[in-house]
Amino acid sequence: MKKHSYLKILIVALVALLLLPGAALAQTPVTLMHGWTGADNTEMLNTVFDRFNMDNEDSLVIEPTALGWDDLFTQLTLTAAAGNPPDVVMFHNTEVTEYVRKGVLLPVDDLMAAVGVDLTGVPQNIIELSKIDGQFYCLPGDLHPMNLYYNVDLVEAAGLDPDRPPTTGEEFMAWAEAMTITDDDGVVTQYGLDQPLGGSLGRWFFHTLLYQFGGSWLGEDGLAAVDSEAAHKALQYLVDLQASGVSSLGSGVGDISSFQSERAGMVMVGPWMVNSYIREGKNIGTAVMPTFGDVPATWTNTHCLALTRQDSDENYLNGMKVIKWFLENYAEPGIKVGIVPVLPVALADPYWTDHEFAKYYAPFVESLSIAVMEPAIEKYTSVFSFGGQSPLLRNLEAAQAGDKSVEEALADMKAGIDELLLDE
Repeated sequence: MKKHSYLKILIVALVALLLLPGAALAQTPVTLMHGWTGADNTEMLNTVFDRFNMDNEDSLVIEPTALGWDDLFTQLTLTAAAGNPPDVVMFHNTEVTEYVRKGVLLPVDDLMAAVGVDLTGVPQNIIELSKIDGQFYCLPGDLHPMNLYYNVDLVEAAGLDPDRPPTTGEEFMAWAEAMTITDDDGVVTQYGLDQPLGGSLGRWFFHTLLYQFGGSWLGEDGLAAVDSEAAHKALQYLVDLQASGVSSLGSGVGDISSFQSERAGMVMVGPWMVNSYIREGKNIGTAVMPTFGDVPATWTNTHCLALTRQDSDENYLNGMKVIKWFLENYAEPGIKVGIVPVLPVALADPYWTDHEFAKYYAPFVESLSIAVMEPAIEKYTSVFSFGGQSPLLRNLEAAQAGDKSVEEALADMKAGIDELLLDE
């Protein structure tokens, strides 16, 4: 048989082998756990992961697991204790300290250098939040501050100018009062504001007010500072806002369905709702958080990606390759999830700069200079729970509902938080 015939047979055989089920090139899974479960974020994120799976040259395959935030923290702790945590976890910088102290996370300075991660241009305060004891334990992806949304149609119907949103507490209340409508029986049929009773949104607005009035979460002794004058002013403002009649309590904790159904003119929430509202055809505007207190401030947090400690180090480099790619390709999830990327290469991506939604995100980018985060403490997930009955949320809700006075709520809040902080 001639030489070229042997070559032809060999090529045919190789092609046939590749077409056999299970005969594809070996792929290496990289497991990733994240909490992006709201507003169709899981489905969107999977399309981004699929793009990585198709394009990367190392035959790596991201295998994601999406969980609600509190469930994520529980599962991360349990899987780490059982010796099988995900390779990569995507959560918030504020949770990093807790999981470093638990021995779950891996310092990644050497791996960052090995794959060429470049954080040049990332805000220095975000870089510092990614370090524990001088070492990187996570890499920051974005910031997502809380700001003001308003329904342009309801604003105009109230005789207000949607191009001049409120910047002070006084202007804010004028807008809220102008958009609050009652029927002949005195029943409110439209609220000026949809401010929920407690939940994460209530906690974030309380946080915003606390810092606007010059306060902070922790004192010099490392314990809760929610017995301060600033905390009293912040909680009293929330209570008075609910009592004013311009704000809907919603049908449950954290409920903002009144704004969703166009029965409230304003709501305060993060940039992740832009996509959902626009997709639903709502005529919205966005604005920087008004200044209710003494100084401008607004709540924010940041998503980050970290590697967990494994029994073997063979997949650490692959996990870091996934993280690097995701950070550099953050423009699409940034727009679609509603968050502001921090890596310059992502912010310069035409997907971000030229997107039709860019105008809605502009106030969120602008507000980064006044954004303040909750403390990255070891007991973060206990103190700043996303749900359940933490001392913070329980007392915040009790004061707003009128079940406790502001003084009682803050005293009980401090006692409960301090107990968590002191618990070994």
